[in-house]
Amino acid sequence: MKDQNHKISRKIVNMAIEEQVSVIKLEKLTNLSQTTRTSRKNAKNLHNWTFYQLQTFIAYKAALAGINIIEVNPAYTSQTCPNCEKRNKAMDRTYECSCGYRAHRDRVGAINIMRQPVIDGNSLSA
Repeated sequence: MKDQNHKISRKIVNMAIEEQVSVIKLEKLTNLSQTTRTSRKNAKNLHNWTFYQLQTFIAYKAALAGINIIEVNPAYTSQTCPNCEKRNKAMDRTYECSCGYRAHRDRVGAINIMRQPVIDGNSLSA
């Protein structure tokens, strides 16, 4: 997984460089330790968790390329319609809204994360 995370993070940062992106937004994972049972085992597992590792690799590679990393709150991002902003739960991988908007729920989440405003104090350091 470590090798795959290095390869994936390199592709993400290279795409950002090619597209002249100045900011990469990532889901904020740091509060997960507060929502899970607290124990040394869980704290250790959080830092070994593959998504956490991937974000760490993206952060340091982006920093070397001069790209900022911003952490965003992922709450309801895959449940909020990007078209009308109504909140609906997807029954499967496809999100459908009563306004007629339809897309893969991961795409819905990505659109909503992209649209979140950048607020000072939520930069991720590698």
